[in-house]
Amino acid sequence: MKFLLIIPLALLLVTGCGTSEPADDTGTADTAVDAAAEEEYSLPVADNYLLITDSIGVELGDSNLVFGAIIAADFSPEGDVAILDAQKSNVSLFSHTGEFIMTIGRQGSGPGEFLMPVAMAFRPEGGLIVADGMGSKLVFFDENYDFTSETPGFVPAPPAQIVAIEGMELVGMKPDFEQNEDGMFMGFTVAKWTTESAEPTVVYYSQMSPFNPSDLSSIGNDVALFAASVNGRVFTSQMSTEEYSFTAWTPEGEEIFTYVYEDYERVEKTQSEIDLEAEIVNARMIAQGMPPSMANWEPDPYRASIANMSVDGLNRLWIVKGDERTSTFDVFDLDGNLLFTAALDAGEAARTWNTVIGSKYFICFDVNPEDYPRVFYGTLPGFE
Repeated sequence: MKFLLIIPLALLLVTGCGTSEPADDTGTADTAVDAAAEEEYSLPVADNYLLITDSIGVELGDSNLVFGAIIAADFSPEGDVAILDAQKSNVSLFSHTGEFIMTIGRQGSGPGEFLMPVAMAFRPEGGLIVADGMGSKLVFFDENYDFTSETPGFVPAPPAQIVAIEGMELVGMKPDFEQNEDGMFMGFTVAKWTTESAEPTVVYYSQMSPFNPSDLSSIGNDVALFAASVNGRVFTSQMSTEEYSFTAWTPEGEEIFTYVYEDYERVEKTQSEIDLEAEIVNARMIAQGMPPSMANWEPDPYRASIANMSVDGLNRLWIVKGDERTSTFDVFDLDGNLLFTAALDAGEAARTWNTVIGSKYFICFDVNPEDYPRVFYGTLPGFE
């Protein structure tokens, strides 16, 4: 049942948006804001704004600049732009000014090849890790992006998101599946791995729930979210529509604190959001091998409180808030103190974009573009 791995990935991609107000101004937990009517675009109110300075991607022309299906994007430690293309099954590397440098990997099942790449991460020491979903493995490249090794044996799939940390280790979110005499169970694990084994060395979060293939939507609020700093502090949360909270862990897996915003207010999705999410998730599950009759994802009518998490190069925790369609953030220090709010200032078209926070830069892309795939990027506040 390898098609199961696409569910958390698709959910993270289609809900990568934020909110307009700071966490301490969002209202009460028992009151749902009616957003069922279509919303007119307005720039969210925030302390800082993310401004796009450049983009990569064309509709026609140079094949190195024409993308098939952008599944992830990030910046290398040197500031180069990396784009993971699921359709091409490779990583395209560009300079910060958009000049093509090289491709990494290719379609296939051999060394340095991917059957279906789903995630990537640059290593602090240099090099790149790519998670091959259909190949059930992690693939490692050195600082020159030459293939060095792979770690196979992830069941049913490797982590759907990964962050490389110091010490040649990585933290990731992995979908899990189990069938026993009590039935079928679907779950999610946030854990730490070395490069040598598919068995985790530390588990920060794990949950298994009964799985009903005829009701895939029931697992939506169980999807795990995480972020990790370079030195290994880990933050976990759930894609919940009920509460806004996250937990901090030491690298060894000891809980440091849990942050809970008691006055969180739920927000309804618009009908266009619901329709788009159903279309994307069901299409991705079918593309990965699920019978069309089983692709029955019905989105939760409420937006997730937290849609994603990242730690930047200044050790700031960026929480992507889910109750506004435009990418909007609460930014904390690693001790859970709110530093400022931020929002993407890129106009109405950016309402469907996924925004990735890197070490020094941010990068955006639309997983279901109306025109053609491309990425947009700029510098984070504090690095100008």
